[in-house]
Amino acid sequence: MKKLFGKPEPAWLISAVMAGALLAAAIFVPLWRMELIAPQYPSGLIMYAYGDRFEGETDGYYKGFDAVKEINALNHYIGMKPIEKVTEMKLFIPGMLATVAGLIAVSFIAWHKKLFRGLMIAAVWFLPIFFVADLQYWLYNYGHSMDPRAALNTGDITPKVLGSTKVWNFHSENSLQIGFFLMVLSALTITLMPMAIRRAQAWRQQKAASAGAPPATSVGATAAHGETA
Repeated sequence: MKKLFGKPEPAWLISAVMAGALLAAAIFVPLWRMELIAPQYPSGLIMYAYGDRFEGETDGYYKGFDAVKEINALNHYIGMKPIEKVTEMKLFIPGMLATVAGLIAVSFIAWHKKLFRGLMIAAVWFLPIFFVADLQYWLYNYGHSMDPRAALNTGDITPKVLGSTKVWNFHSENSLQIGFFLMVLSALTITLMPMAIRRAQAWRQQKAASAGAPPATSVGATAAHGETA
């Protein structure tokens, strides 16, 4: 058991703290944006997906306007299910905090074990990859579980995570937001920064060792002077 514990390696600890801070920041900002555009909504209907909730933008409309409710009302006409919080969203914050705790814990427990470091790196990369895959799954699910009794029958559709999706006179423009990119940056940080720090440390040590040794020409000149004497 003692072999698992040890003094934290600065390279990993610094990287883990930075990666954890980026993940924690991603909790408070949107991960995805959908703008629904139609002639009757000149300002568009804009919805943001955070890790744990949906929020609608109200700019351009009356006070108290809820873009999410408006989108759900439109979805009702074409037979699409209302946008609601799913299980993954309930687990988002606990999962993020657990990953942050794991990054810090590995800094003090078994950081020298490649398996543990590799598992944590994989866990951080899993977050943004799973988010995109899970979001596309739900978009597909919503577009392929339409109510045939709806007032307007559009048939099955597949909204895209990125780019445009058109349905009659409506079309949506979807894009990833800062929260997603913070998760990617966190994954890049814990993957690449430890190696970069170790290389920088090795370079400084090598430079210091070279500076501490007497130059070869001086040593040769001293030896030659001694032989002459």
